[in-house]
Amino acid sequence: MKAKIFTLFSAILLLGNLSVNAQINLTTGTPWGQLSPGTPLVLSENFQGFEFFHSDASPDEGNSEHTFADDGFTVIPGYKSDTVETSILGSASGKITYDFHECAFAPEWATAYAFRDAGGQTQNVTDGFVEISRFDTTYSTIPTINGYLEVDLRALDFVEVIQWTHSSTGGTKRGAMCKISIDDRATWDTLRYQPGELWGYSFTKDITTGVKTSNGYRCDPAAYGMTWEDGVYASNVILRFEEARPPAGAIQTVRIHDLKVYGEYIPTAVTDIRDNSIKIFSTNKKIIISEPAKVAVYSVTGTLVRMADNTDMISMDNCPVGVYIVKAQVGAKLNSTKVVIK
Repeated sequence: MKAKIFTLFSAILLLGNLSVNAQINLTTGTPWGQLSPGTPLVLSENFQGFEFFHSDASPDEGNSEHTFADDGFTVIPGYKSDTVETSILGSASGKITYDFHECAFAPEWATAYAFRDAGGQTQNVTDGFVEISRFDTTYSTIPTINGYLEVDLRALDFVEVIQWTHSSTGGTKRGAMCKISIDDRATWDTLRYQPGELWGYSFTKDITTGVKTSNGYRCDPAAYGMTWEDGVYASNVILRFEEARPPAGAIQTVRIHDLKVYGEYIPTAVTDIRDNSIKIFSTNKKIIISEPAKVAVYSVTGTLVRMADNTDMISMDNCPVGVYIVKAQVGAKLNSTKVVIK
């Protein structure tokens, strides 16, 4: 009898915690800084430096949908496509490329749906955004096009963590999705999936291990600006932001307000003399380097696990099995790779 009472009490307590967590998750998303990035901030974008482009007379109306010309057939785009370069922070020449496909800009717009019920603005969500077209005919007979924003980070040698914020044109359905490619767009994987409705399907994915984690963060009904922090821990990265099409329900137009990227960038002058002849591999819970080097070993969450100087071997005894990121440097030569410890 005591066991049954304890089980019932535990269930009530668990439900209570879930209720509290759901309420917390309802209006914020993930806090920034939990992943404690150890690499420099190389991109900080708030999409306020772009030419205003929006078809609606009132910015608070949101939806920049397409319209028909007088002939009744020709579609006049409410969005546009463009490719823009921006500088890597701390670099005189390094560039990151944005590919805006069917997007609109509101650089000085009141954040509208990025505000919370009690007034004020969700922390870290700034004014201005890029709005991404959706493909949905639920509310309109006007043609719509599936848009996206791609952020080409392949100039960076390593992408550790990204922080981003989003809102939507809809009051109750603020879905967004972040995809990632590390093979030059040959394939795409989903880093974060946050549907506005049916939020129980939401998940984040470790692209190194392929493990999906159900996160339970809600994007309805009062997500007035959501903040997200995701670990990438990869090279040759391209990000893609687009609508999160739920298994059922309406599609909402995504607005990306902010994007911060933490990673490593080696300027061209150093890249020219970069030498990947430093070989790194693992065997028997040891990491072997082809020559004595300065070595740092990180977990896939970005935590420094081991560090040594002038060594050609790192013992991984007492470390959990899994994927690790190893960086080895000998003078101007630098190599970074992933190893699996079994």
